[in-house]
Amino acid sequence: MTYAADGQRRRGRPPRLSRDQLVDAACELGIENLTMAAVAERLGVTHQSLYGWVQDRDELIDLVSDRLIRQIEILPPTDAGDWRDSLRSYANGLRRLSEDTPGFAAAGLGRFRVTPGYIDVNREVVGVLEHVGFEPVMAQRIYNTLNTVLLGWLAREEALCELRGLADPDVWEAPTVELRSPSDERFQFLVHAFLAGLPDPPDRVQLPPDPELPIDLRSSPGAADALVHELL
Repeated sequence: MTYAADGQRRRGRPPRLSRDQLVDAACELGIENLTMAAVAERLGVTHQSLYGWVQDRDELIDLVSDRLIRQIEILPPTDAGDWRDSLRSYANGLRRLSEDTPGFAAAGLGRFRVTPGYIDVNREVVGVLEHVGFEPVMAQRIYNTLNTVLLGWLAREEALCELRGLADPDVWEAPTVELRSPSDERFQFLVHAFLAGLPDPPDRVQLPPDPELPIDLRSSPGAADALVHELL
């Protein structure tokens, strides 16, 4: 998908709007309730005028998600042996984001996003893993798999919250007793089990990162190839 550069307008875009205004309105509505008609009504413009700024609802959701994902803080490990703690902090941040934004997890499962915010988060997490010794391909694989596991669990949890209010207690009780246990307990079990199953990085010498040279998917040796390899 092609995105226009920030601040640029496509032909026919009304001057009273900006893409930031569209994203602001979409964030206020939330992904779960997001429709082009609702955004247009909130901004006091015609439905068709929005298409001068975004192609469709999916692109608008991408832009909203890109803004939201930037809220997650990636904590670097205090030493090489604590890299799992960094992944755990990322998992907890993604869960908080999903709980605050219904529909975020489900929307993320169906689309692979390469917007700037997602690339930055990818770069940070993969950078942590590479720094402790993982090869670029394995670092990218761990990040991709962790995202799939987390988003799947979070989307399922959101659906279960709705089901709990509708299901017949007699039918609900027997097959799903475990799913009625505290959500936090089940989430921590999921994260712990996933992290425990990961291999340790191979032993190799790690140079301290140069603060003047941030890790970048486009320049980190092998990282871009790793991402392409994972997607194919």
